[in-house]
Amino acid sequence: MTELWYGGELSASDVERYLGRIGLEDSDGSLTTLHRAHVRNVPFENLDIPLGRPVRLDVPSLFDKIVVRRRGGYCFELNALYAALLEQLGHTVSRRLGRVRMRDQV
Repeated sequence: MTELWYGGELSASDVERYLGRIGLEDSDGSLTTLHRAHVRNVPFENLDIPLGRPVRLDVPSLFDKIVVRRRGGYCFELNALYAALLEQLGHTVSRRLGRVRMRDQV
């Protein structure tokens, strides 16, 4: 049910709205400031998954969900949109994939 698509960029007005969503109308752009604001203002939530709703990972869908509708998201959603924000602010982003496994499944 997950659409693995990461395409899209944030426009300058999207960046302004995103910064407003995390409470940084005026930001120094530092990673520490951005990270703290994001963690404090955008909650982890995975309600779409148990409700059987499709999970979209493209930037426009994530922006709508997290910024426009002021919802949270699960790790892939939060990290994908946050990476898009960082890139638009001039930071270099290296994406990594991780997985949690139970010890007996290794």
